[in-house]
Amino acid sequence: MDQHYAHYGATCNVPHPIYYITPTPPPRRSKLRFIHAFLGALGLLWLTHHLFHRHHWHRHRHRDWDWDIHMDIEGLDHDADGCAVWDTYDSPSGHSHTLNTTSSTYTLAIPLSSERFHFASWGPIDKSTFEVVPVESDEAQVVVEVNVVKDVYNGARVCALPSRGERETYGSPRRDQPYPSEDWPAFSIKVFIPLTKHQQRLGSFETRLGQFEHTFPDLSMINFSRLSVAAANVPMVFKDVVADTISATNANGAIEGKLTGATEVSVKTANAPIEGEVTLTGSGAVRASNVNSPMTLAIQLKSGDFYPRPDYHLELTNAKAPISARIASQPLNSGFFLKASTVMGDTNVYLNAAFQGDFKLSNMFNPPIVELRNKQDPSGEGRERYLRFAKRGSTTTGSVQWGRGEHAPGNVDMSNVGGSIGLYLE
Repeated sequence: MDQHYAHYGATCNVPHPIYYITPTPPPRRSKLRFIHAFLGALGLLWLTHHLFHRHHWHRHRHRDWDWDIHMDIEGLDHDADGCAVWDTYDSPSGHSHTLNTTSSTYTLAIPLSSERFHFASWGPIDKSTFEVVPVESDEAQVVVEVNVVKDVYNGARVCALPSRGERETYGSPRRDQPYPSEDWPAFSIKVFIPLTKHQQRLGSFETRLGQFEHTFPDLSMINFSRLSVAAANVPMVFKDVVADTISATNANGAIEGKLTGATEVSVKTANAPIEGEVTLTGSGAVRASNVNSPMTLAIQLKSGDFYPRPDYHLELTNAKAPISARIASQPLNSGFFLKASTVMGDTNVYLNAAFQGDFKLSNMFNPPIVELRNKQDPSGEGRERYLRFAKRGSTTTGSVQWGRGEHAPGNVDMSNVGGSIGLYLE
């Protein structure tokens, strides 16, 4: 332990000591306002000295908080005059520690009660990692450890900005002489979240990161108000995450795992597989989209004792690759609405026995398959299952229900060009 680092609430159960690498600089605004704003908890990885007008703190001896935020990122919805930079520590002995081409680690802590935990990247970044790590700790804080694993030009910055709002926009900094990708900075980020023995409720957890591989372990004991993650060219893995709403967006990177949302789950990528289990715990929507790579989902629909009946809306799209979706569970007497479309790829949907309603299957070149696999009434009342369908041109329409009484609404609309359609009534 370096005696010059300021201790920040480390406990013996936290895998790494918790420090501020530099003392938090006083901002231009009042201390109370800074503390209030910092509770917004936006951690920003700010790259390249172009964002700081190519100045260096150790050359000009400016205060860290005097660096102006580059005009290119005015779209970033923050609440600060400048960037509080955790990249230099001056000890009383006169020694200093700054970013360089060797690995450097920086740590900061965010109150667990924060309404928002937001992590964003700026500028060109090489392949990096972002990992959430559950820990046993008595401290009500989320600890962020940033390891700068590559920084050839000493241009990486780690900043903390107070945040506001829900959306940010990003761009690339202007460069007079862009450097090759092998010289881009690379990071390893770990976010340590304390767990309890009981279900706990936390604020919104968001990432807007570039080439940061995302790894989320079993966090089923945490219910985030919102989980919104975005990356590119790297995989995302979710062992088990829970939130009111979930959005996972990627490009050229796989998305896999278990996602449980109260009202909405949205998954989108391209050129890489989507595979996993999606759960809705009440009325809501599931949206999944892909291009050029398979989509394989097991979907759990749950409701508890909600009244009136829950309605579920599912939308699945793909192109040049197949869709396979199995409705593993569905409450009795619930509304179910599914729309699936594919181009140049097969579409197979396996409906739960609780489904009752109409279906429409449109295929330009191949006749759809409709298969009744189960005749056992899921309600235990011994009702008979009725299946009707008719073919007209390239479209097959029909309906399925238990008994002859009224039932909750349901509709399945599937379309395909250049592949096959299979609807299986389980």
